[in-house]
Amino acid sequence: MTEACETCDPVVVRNNGRPPHDVDVVRTTDALIRRVESGRMRYLGGDVPLEDMVALAKSDLKCTIVSYLTCGECRRTWFWGLCIRGAPIYKPVAPDAPALHPWSAVPPREQWAGEPRSE
Repeated sequence: MTEACETCDPVVVRNNGRPPHDVDVVRTTDALIRRVESGRMRYLGGDVPLEDMVALAKSDLKCTIVSYLTCGECRRTWFWGLCIRGAPIYKPVAPDAPALHPWSAVPPREQWAGEPRSE
């Protein structure tokens, strides 16, 4: 068992739902974005950038949207996954999980994004 990490363990923000549907997706995604922006975590890859996960999920054009991150403090690799018909998942995974993930196509951004992303 890995010791608790102050950077990556307290990421999930809870709401009033019943477990496992008690994860506030927007606030948890924002918490991950802040950790990446501050350098405390690193984005390894995903279907779309963290900032676009919620918009893609709301579009109902892709059933699951995933991101992989690594913690700068404890070095664990994390899976953050959204499912349009299920509960979100935030869990530690093996370091090679991003390379082994069965990636699937993402619909063109113009079909699901509200506005163009500035590069």
